[in-house]
Amino acid sequence: MELRRFRLRLNPASPFGTPPTSGTVFGHLAWAIRRREGRDALRALLARLAQDPILVSDLLPADHLPRPLLAAETSADAAPERTKALKRRRYVGLDAWRALRTGATAAALERALSNNGAIAPDPPFLALGGVPHNRIDRETGKTPEAGGGGLWFADELWPVPAREGNRAVEADLYIRSSMPAQRLESLLAEIGESGFGRDATYGRGRFDVAGSESIPWLEEAPRGLGRPRLLSLSQGVITANMLEARWRRFVLFGKLGREMTAEGRRPWKLPLMLAEAGATFSPADDGPFGAWVTGLHQDDDPADPVGHNGFHLALPFTESA
Repeated sequence: MELRRFRLRLNPASPFGTPPTSGTVFGHLAWAIRRREGRDALRALLARLAQDPILVSDLLPADHLPRPLLAAETSADAAPERTKALKRRRYVGLDAWRALRTGATAAALERALSNNGAIAPDPPFLALGGVPHNRIDRETGKTPEAGGGGLWFADELWPVPAREGNRAVEADLYIRSSMPAQRLESLLAEIGESGFGRDATYGRGRFDVAGSESIPWLEEAPRGLGRPRLLSLSQGVITANMLEARWRRFVLFGKLGREMTAEGRRPWKLPLMLAEAGATFSPADDGPFGAWVTGLHQDDDPADPVGHNGFHLALPFTESA
């Protein structure tokens, strides 16, 4: 099955109640397919994932990729402030990556992220903010008088324009799939209109799809010195064909889609340990890397198994010692 590769440009139009990571984006695509084409179409798609995977990236700032985890990222005599600033960086620009991807080293990455000798901050993208809510007392049906009315704050991610005066926030989503670009754009447009993640019914997670394109050089294996490695753009599981993996752990407490909870299933999935985007590894074969993970729910039904897309959309590079 030939996999097509796309970069889709999205414009977030409202805060996100749920971080737009790869597995959650795939989950919304799956539910959009079920709404549009029916339950059997979704079952067939999930049954084919091992042979026909749908690889999805996290939502990323426009023209940026996750910062790759390289060997010996900081030297022993590096200033603590510089070391902390480097670890805070989550992204690297495409222009910098094009220069780094052949014979990448930690020193070269640090130079690429520096500006006038200091580590430059990440580009504006999604800023963490808190939205206040009142707690309701179950006995009285009212907000409690003591303790400030039971006030608590829900975290949300607010889009930040990349340039002053620019109201459109630009973001990139990479997908590798056998589906045509037009179908993917249509499904994502439907998701963007109805909303993504928590509190979508209250206007959260809205976005527009500005179009799609391919970037051939990103997929081409670089020619030059160094060991072949791959950079993951996704939040996925580590599998046996991902050798010498460097990754940061993230424990996901996933949630079922509204369609399944409406059928009476408990909303929460079992915890799942994932590698964050930016993981790097040596490929043992041609992939796919990661897996479709099942067995994630106490109320699992063999006819409709609960799963999570833990595949990695990974890009080739070479790393020097």
